[in-house]
Amino acid sequence: MLRLCLATLVLLTASTAIGKQPKTQQKYCPVMTKDQIDPKESSSVTWQGVKIYLCCDTCLGKFKRDPAAYLDPKIIPALAGKTLPKRNILQQYCPVYPDRKISEKDPSTTYKGVKIYFYNQTAKTRFEKDPERFADHKILPQLPKK
Repeated sequence: MLRLCLATLVLLTASTAIGKQPKTQQKYCPVMTKDQIDPKESSSVTWQGVKIYLCCDTCLGKFKRDPAAYLDPKIIPALAGKTLPKRNILQQYCPVYPDRKISEKDPSTTYKGVKIYFYNQTAKTRFEKDPERFADHKILPQLPKK
């Protein structure tokens, strides 16, 4: 009887351990995508039960203003399999700071008849001084084809 109880306990423990897949931890900020986060010190917000870490309070504010712009399972693995809100714009990254995601609520300008978004006002000013330097179709898919 003791053996049967021990065998059952071992099987239950093993099946529970197999059912739990370790989740990959978030390593980078979803706004400044090259900045590493530290879960012990970084700012965070919870979105639909998922704790999301951000590198600084500026990124936290941007995220809170428009979460849909920054929800990316490649950066936030805990979002994998969740239904995410649709982004309203095609452009995802700033042409001046290409490692920073943008939102439709960020500064913008019109270039070649289309709206271009920027991480901040400084990036917009730099773009407007020399747009050809930053007009990359890989980052700005909304640009008209040549």
